[in-house]
Order: sequence, then C-alpha cells, then structure tokens
Amino acid sequence: MPLIGEQENVVRKSPVELIKESSNGLRGSIAEQLTDGLGSFSTENEQILKFHGIYTQDNRDLRRERTRAKQEVEHICMIRVALPGGVISAEQYLALDRLAREFGNAALRLTTRQGIQFHFVTKSDIEELLKKINQILLTTWGGCGDVVRNVTACPSSQSEGQKVRLSELAKEISLRYKAPSDAYLELWVDGERIPNEILNAPSVDASIYGLTMLPRKFKIGLALSSDNCTDVLSSDVGVVIDEAEPDTIRIYVGGGMGRSAADESTFARLADLLGEIDRQDVFGVIDAIISIQRDVGDRYDRTHARFKYLVDRWGVDKVRKEVEALSGIAIREATKDVFAETTDHLGVTNETSDHFDFGIKLPSGRIKDTPDLPYLTTIRRLVELTNPKLAITAKGDLLLKGIPSEARVNFFKTLQNVPALDPATQPKVFRESFACVALPTCGLALAESERYLPTFLAELAENLEGLGLADQSFEVRMTGCPNGCARPYLAEIGIVGRSKRSYDIYLGADRQGTRLGRLFAKDVDRQSLVAALIPILVLFRDNRFRAESFGDFVSRQSIELIDSFRPLERTRLRQGKIEAAG
Repeated sequence: MPLIGEQENVVRKSPVELIKESSNGLRGSIAEQLTDGLGSFSTENEQILKFHGIYTQDNRDLRRERTRAKQEVEHICMIRVALPGGVISAEQYLALDRLAREFGNAALRLTTRQGIQFHFVTKSDIEELLKKINQILLTTWGGCGDVVRNVTACPSSQSEGQKVRLSELAKEISLRYKAPSDAYLELWVDGERIPNEILNAPSVDASIYGLTMLPRKFKIGLALSSDNCTDVLSSDVGVVIDEAEPDTIRIYVGGGMGRSAADESTFARLADLLGEIDRQDVFGVIDAIISIQRDVGDRYDRTHARFKYLVDRWGVDKVRKEVEALSGIAIREATKDVFAETTDHLGVTNETSDHFDFGIKLPSGRIKDTPDLPYLTTIRRLVELTNPKLAITAKGDLLLKGIPSEARVNFFKTLQNVPALDPATQPKVFRESFACVALPTCGLALAESERYLPTFLAELAENLEGLGLADQSFEVRMTGCPNGCARPYLAEIGIVGRSKRSYDIYLGADRQGTRLGRLFAKDVDRQSLVAALIPILVLFRDNRFRAESFGDFVSRQSIELIDSFRPLERTRLRQGKIEAAG
C-alpha cells in the first residue's frame, strides 16, 4: 500500500531507523560477530537482533563490582520464544525444559504476553540454542523488534471451540505478519526451510512492512466477549469475538501501557472501539491499520512512535475513516464490550467425565528449581505424567489442558511436591498478583520487581489480616519501571518502579480491564509501600458496598476524598510512620 496521510516524519529519522535501513534485510554483521571471540555485539547489531527474538543484556547484579575492578560487564542475552495464544505441546514444553537446563540459568520465564524466555544465555550459545528451538518447530522470529509481536489470546479450552476458534485466529495473525527476510533462516538454521505453519517469512515485495518494518513494536490481542483475561484493550489492536455471534468481531485501536516518568507527554492508554466487522474482514482491517502505522507513525522520536500516540492525535473517527478508505470495508457502529468476567484460569476448570484442565500458579511466570521449591522438576513430571496440551496465560501462569481423568490421583499426588503450585493453597493476594522481570537482567529496570514482589505481598497479606481483609480479593501488579510490561496501570494496586528504591502507586483499575488506575502516591520508598496503602485500605474496609471490589471502590470515591488519604509527605513515608486508623 502506498504512503498515506500525514508526512511529517518522512525526512527526520531516528538512529534505529537508519540501522534498519542499512541492515541488509535484518542481517547486519551478526554472522561475523558470532565468531569474533568477543562477549558482546555492536550497538547496530543489538538493534537488529531484537527482530530475531534476542535482547542483549548484562548481569546488573555484578555491573558495579566489575566496573570498579575495571572488568568488562558480564554480557548475557535474553531469548524469547513467540507462541501465538501461548499454545505449546507437551513435547515442545519438555524440549524447552531440557534446553533450559542446558543453556542459560536452568530456568524458563513465562511472559505476560504468553511467550517463553531464556535468560543468562551467552553469546557463544545463541546459535546452538536457536537451532534446537527451531528443530522442535518453535521460533523466536518476531519475538521482539519493530513488528507485530506475539499475538495473545484467551488460553482456555473454551476459546478453542469450533465456532470461536480463538487460538486458530491468533496463529493466523501471527503468521501473516512475520518480518520479510530469510536472515533468520540463514543465521540460525543453516538456511533450511521451516514449515510454513511455523515461520512464514514473505518476500519484501509481498510483505506489508517494507524494508524498515514499523516505527515501533506492535501488539495484537484477542479476547472473548465474556472474558478479557488478556487485557485486550492494552494492545495496539484489540480483537474481540462475540461469543453469541462468533462471525462478528469488534476491533479496538490505540492501546498501550508504556510511558516514561521523565516525560509527561508519554502515557498509558486504553484502546478505543473502532467498530464491528464480519470475521471474514478481519485481515483487511488489520492490514489497513498496520499500513497507517507504517506510513504515519513517528519514525523520529521512538518515545512517541507507538500507534496509541497516532490514535490519540488523530482521534478514532479519523482512524476509522482512513481504515475504511484503505480496506474498502465498512466498519459498523457497536457497543463497547463490558467483559463481565476476567478469568485467571487457575485450578480445575472445564471438567468433564473424561478430562479436566488445571491452571498452575507460578511466581511471576518463573519456572526454576530451588532446594525448597522444585518448580521446574515438578512441572516436568506433571507434563510427562499427563501429556496435556499447554497454554500460557497473560499473567505468566501455566494451563495444562485435557488431563485424563484416570490420571487425576497421580496428578495431585505429584502436585503436592510443591504445594504452592496449587492456587488453592495460595492466599488470594498471592494468587492474583504478578510482576515483570526487572533486575538483574532487564536493561530498562529502575527498581526491583519480580524479586521484591513476594516480600511486598507477604507484608501486605499480614496487614490485610490485621485489618480483617484477608478474605478480600486484591490484584497487585509490580514493574521495575514505567514501561509497564506487567500492565500495572490495569491493576487494582499498581506498583511502578521510579528509582533504585522508590515506586509510584496507582489505584483503582477494574477487574475487567476496561479502566486505568490513577496515581495515588509518588516516589514512595520501598519499605513504606504497604504503609502508604493502609489508610485507603481502612477506608475501603469501613465504607465499601457489599461485594464491591477494591478497584471499583477507589474509582467511586471523589478525587477530594482520595486526596485526603493520599500520602504526600515523602519523609514520613521513608520513615514508615503512617499508621492505620481504627
């Protein structure tokens, strides 16, 4: 499709755009640097590697020590396997389990966009690891980079029904928008062709992307009209299938969580309803949306390059007009989805006389063995025992599907090796909370997240017990920076890293994923986070409606009332002196 709309960003280009232009089809000089004996890649190749599903990092726990010793930092890589809809077979999971013990840090990390990550992979091991990943018919191509990222979808067995076919649609979308280059095949699989159902890299002429892909990453999420477990409105494009009329789809545009604490012109945003279309027209509409972002998205300032900024600037009416003009498809008016339910898919679900599904609760998606908690080993045994289908949830938990009823006794006996894997044993606040990776591997992290969340939740749970709120449901999401990979702005309690030891607190999002939280406390010292929450928790305990959620209660309160409980004095918070009233 030709260039359309505004042209203000055609001339000015960011350094990343120039790297993409000169990358020789996303090849760069990666092949040469794989054998140069050094531990790192050039800055240019670091950008190109993202399209191959690889982030270059360093071990930040050792960064200061090594710098002081005038040593090079410990160079490591994160490798991300893209799994449309989070779907993976038992055979593939067991293969990744073996690779986790052979490469990296003997752990798998399930992501909030339903992928799987390897961490602490060295440069010398990348080629062998990727080759083995592709041998089991999985790929990292498009796991990162300025392309359509891993397509998310509700992982429940119900979403795979003959009429809904959600996982099937996720796979079709993923294949359609793979980057157009043979570079991945040449670098990692010796040029061998991978079956088209796994990697469908079209020619540049046939691709919607062109030579320089998109201005930034582009996320597409799928949901059912009854269940928004994927937070579909946080995506650049949200696709909602009407379960009452599965051939009808509602399209949302312009969502995104990323923002910068230092730049007030950046913001988290929920997608707007574009309208309703027939299922057969979904690719024509998405093609047009991606074309608009390709041609008009900001290629100069990457902090404003996400599609949400274009939608916010244009307005949804103009976006709809352009999409209709490009696609030739009439978009019908529709009513926004209310998502009466957002299921965590944990525990026993979809049970019949023959089989059942079981959702395993994981600590922020991390699967590894420790002396007391052999997560990796226990899940391996469960998969070997039951040979289930598997799917990753958008909260980084693991769903085992189609477990035979005759295996039930042995399944739960094995599960007892790590009782924490059974969500029934978890306090509610632990079951419903998760965090991004953050330190020590993420280069953007400002504060701890995954490693600190258990400590924060334990303190919060103790205080909830003291306040008589232990039986209430509270969803906490924590991130190490404002980029929001764990979608904290869609949590009832969102904790967002601001500096090495301080966080911002957001409150009041709903459990359906249709309302953002608002800033409650800014720059709160880590040890005072729970203290900062106690006054508003007391207010909730004493004034909530029957069966009212915490997020809905906070949203219902006037700004003035919330302000009266807002902890503004940073020094008091640092001293941890805020106490509960009553």
